[in-house]
Amino acid sequence: MSDWLLGLIALVLGVALVVAGIHRYRTGRAFLASAQRVPGMVTGIHRVETTDSYEFFPVLRFRTLEGAEVETVGQTRGGSYELTRLKGTAVPVLYDPRNPRTARMDTSSGRGLAGSLGMAAIGAVFAVLGIVMLLLMAA
Repeated sequence: MSDWLLGLIALVLGVALVVAGIHRYRTGRAFLASAQRVPGMVTGIHRVETTDSYEFFPVLRFRTLEGAEVETVGQTRGGSYELTRLKGTAVPVLYDPRNPRTARMDTSSGRGLAGSLGMAAIGAVFAVLGIVMLLLMAA
């Protein structure tokens, strides 16, 4: 593979990761700005099959501030071992008051902000690497 192509791939991948990370960060901040925090419980694990593996999400049960009982699949991805240990455990839950079925555990990973910024940072490294490679090839 030519160095030009490798540099271009690194640049495009980097920019895509930066854009995706910023989008996830902004979406997460918007959710947190309107979310309600209530006590809840992890009642199970929801397994989703992907192309080559599985993703695991907690099943959360909580009562909204209006008193409605909700059980839903949380948006926070986790490892099967971690979520199995949490099954039956009380956890703080953040939910969207306009759609209480949109909920996540109120943890650092549940908030998703650190992961989003990490994704953007890794993307920035790839983008800079791609730019440097392309500039070196042009020289």
